[in-house]
Amino acid sequence: MADGPSRSRSRSPDRGGGGPPPGGPPLGGPPLGGPPGGGGGGEEVKLYIGNLSYTTDESKLRSEFERHGAVTDVFLPTDRDSGRPRGFGFVTYATRADAEEAIRKMDQTEMDGRTIRVNESRPRGEGGGGGGGGGFNSSGASEVKLYVGGLSYDTNEDGLRGLFEMHGSVTDCFIPTDRETGRPRGFAFVTMSAADAEKAQSACDGYELDGRVIRVNESRPRGGGGRGGGGGGYGG
Repeated sequence: MADGPSRSRSRSPDRGGGGPPPGGPPLGGPPLGGPPGGGGGGEEVKLYIGNLSYTTDESKLRSEFERHGAVTDVFLPTDRDSGRPRGFGFVTYATRADAEEAIRKMDQTEMDGRTIRVNESRPRGEGGGGGGGGGFNSSGASEVKLYVGGLSYDTNEDGLRGLFEMHGSVTDCFIPTDRETGRPRGFAFVTMSAADAEKAQSACDGYELDGRVIRVNESRPRGGGGRGGGGGGYGG
């Protein structure tokens, strides 16, 4: 495996009495009917969990999601320098039916004081990774500029950049100011690679920063039909 940030991860042990391993026959005899749990033939589905509290640990995440089905893996990325959680995680279910049930029951619920986002994690480049709609980066650009609205006037560039760097490399961060007063105008633009921008948009939209719940969506050129609360229409 490639070197990367330190991580908290575990896979569930085989459960006693839980039937044969996925894809294998029962011990001592030929297969009897379909696999236990049916519906998907043992297809695992990974979910992305965004806007997690930094106090949420692996055991809490696992216990909450095991209420909705068999969890085979839990992964909480941490910052390689500070060791702090990065505010998102991944939970893998043994079947699609369980994963879809978890999305229905857990998306937009509160955990450790945060309203979490739950959607299916999709491979880079596949797009549509939940919450952002199918039109994200419809032009196929290599970089995407995000509009960040609802900012506190106390939020500075370093703090904003730090939040988005939890989800990937930030190539530009710009907080417009009023030309007369010099005060921040309450919104900003953050530019990232397309894959990281989509991940950050999903994780940071609805995130509380400096006492304000921020809104994050793709910044579209003026007249380009931007999404989400009037923010997307601000062009560079």
